[in-house]
Amino acid sequence: MTVPVNVTCLEKHFQNMALAVFVAFRALQNGETPVACVFVHEPSQSILSYGCNDTNRSLNGTRHAEFLGIDKILAQKKLLGASRSTIASFFRDVVLYVTIEPCVMCASALQHVGIGKVYFGAANDRFGGNGTVIKAQGDNSYRSIGGILRPEAISLLRNFYIQENDSAPVPKVKKNKDIEGKEFPENLDFPLYITQSDFVAELGEERLAQFYYKRNQHDEITPRPGKGYTFGDLLTEESVKRIPDYQQLYPGSACDINKDLECLQCMLPKVNASGAVDLEQTLEVKKRKLHESA
Repeated sequence: MTVPVNVTCLEKHFQNMALAVFVAFRALQNGETPVACVFVHEPSQSILSYGCNDTNRSLNGTRHAEFLGIDKILAQKKLLGASRSTIASFFRDVVLYVTIEPCVMCASALQHVGIGKVYFGAANDRFGGNGTVIKAQGDNSYRSIGGILRPEAISLLRNFYIQENDSAPVPKVKKNKDIEGKEFPENLDFPLYITQSDFVAELGEERLAQFYYKRNQHDEITPRPGKGYTFGDLLTEESVKRIPDYQQLYPGSACDINKDLECLQCMLPKVNASGAVDLEQTLEVKKRKLHESA
């Protein structure tokens, strides 16, 4: 594949989303649905907070990753009880990276606080609030861009649903857990989420033909067109330590980031130069108890 000279490089967005994937993996290890996010201050690229699904532990169906991350920021920045305009003036410089498209509830909450922008991995087929089901933020609110580390987000969810975990909910759409090795669902229908001009601004004109003009059934967005990647290319131990209070991702266990990175490198698929997912690289998609790999 010939790579255009002027390309929109997405390394920064992939690296930030990789942090969210790491947090989602820790949620998986802790018995939660592996959906997670990080909030990034766009001007400085500092990580403000993270959130991961907490519905199993709390027995509260509203404890979604986005809400936990927002709550941390409001507390840390002393914005609890502040006016909506004050909160919005802070959040307009904040970008959310979340592994799964926000649900309608979270999408509306993000609009309420005035989030600057949202990047997500995979679509939320049942509850997607950024375009899959409805576009809760409307057309005049924040921009939402999907497809960043989409196969990684899907792989973590597949691991959750095939594990031997009594607390895992049975998915209504696919009650059997025979999903190991199956091909990934086709990529996003991008016009549902983003206008063509915004797509070009965020992902580059060189990706229009491959992803926007028609729905792509086989290929994934990569950091650079014509160049593949693995998860190990995106994240290091030092990067993970940029997350505030990352030690809390290891409740009751030793903090071994490198071991987790090695596990993720084995678990997550490789994406080749054309953008195709190499399912043969997914080495640890097996029925197992999570604590056996800890």
